[in-house]
Amino acid sequence: MFVGVIITALTIANIQSLVTSVDAPRLNYQRKMEMIKKYMRYRNLPKGLQDRVLAFYDYQWAKLKGADEQEFLMELPQTLQQQVTNFMCRVSGHLNQCVNVCHPKYTLTFILQLFRT
Repeated sequence: MFVGVIITALTIANIQSLVTSVDAPRLNYQRKMEMIKKYMRYRNLPKGLQDRVLAFYDYQWAKLKGADEQEFLMELPQTLQQQVTNFMCRVSGHLNQCVNVCHPKYTLTFILQLFRT
């Protein structure tokens, strides 16, 4: 009987740990949002501006679910970084004609600097 109680307790603890680890990105997002709200209240930002800031983070969460886009790009090999960033910038229209005609090596350097800042 004692063994059954221990096994049940361990099973419940493991399930709780699993549920907590699965929801970790959401928990991090909620903590970040609370810190942002406290900061905005501390700085007495206007309500409209606060709403825009919160809407931005809600949008980011809805699209990326806590994934760090810059970290993702930095993990890729340089050639894949170049291809992904070139595609993203050309599709979104952030590159002007001058950058589009640059040598790919300089285009990559320019784009990576944009994403790092």
